[in-house]
Amino acid sequence: MSSHHIVRDEQEPALLVDDASVLSFEFVELLLEWSPKLMVTSNAVDAVLKWGVKVDAVVARPEQLEELKPKLKPQSPVEVLLFETSDLLNSAYIVLQDQGHKAVNVLADTFNSSCLDTIRDYAEAMDSVLYYNDQKWVYESRGAFQKWVNIGDVFGVHPIVQGTFFKTEGFYSNLDNEMYLEPFELTSEVEGKVRVQSNQKPFWLIETLKTDLYL
Repeated sequence: MSSHHIVRDEQEPALLVDDASVLSFEFVELLLEWSPKLMVTSNAVDAVLKWGVKVDAVVARPEQLEELKPKLKPQSPVEVLLFETSDLLNSAYIVLQDQGHKAVNVLADTFNSSCLDTIRDYAEAMDSVLYYNDQKWVYESRGAFQKWVNIGDVFGVHPIVQGTFFKTEGFYSNLDNEMYLEPFELTSEVEGKVRVQSNQKPFWLIETLKTDLYL
């Protein structure tokens, strides 16, 4: 591997796929343009191979190896990483961290796995963006989010811990140090910068994807 590729790996997010059905392929293609490494868990191998793209690494359980060999032969060379665990997404994070990745785009089902916990566990080491149901989920570990938006853009905010207070700017019905326990939505009133800030408590920020604003 050349030093140029190592720099790319550190600067641009890897793409990790645990569920290939959570994102339209038009968005997947855009993510692939930004991702120098494609890692797939065995949960998603069959679906990803149908995309006709090059897979760099597969995370699987040891008993799956013989079944994977003929499927992955046309992909050679491909790295197969075996873990004795049912939580392959977490295992993939272990590998990405060991390889020095600082950012990852993740395709996973937020409700059928431990992916939200895994992303939170690795938040200090790796920036993660989770794609699910054509939405983008970002874990705001320091409790602050800001972005340049269009009028009418909708954002979901999911508090995580009790005692989380929010201040917002640029939305209809802005909050001024109000406490929320349940998820809520905000709609931008401006074309310009919006801001969501908590009292330094973490929260999830959820954004519906649009092809011109996918990242």
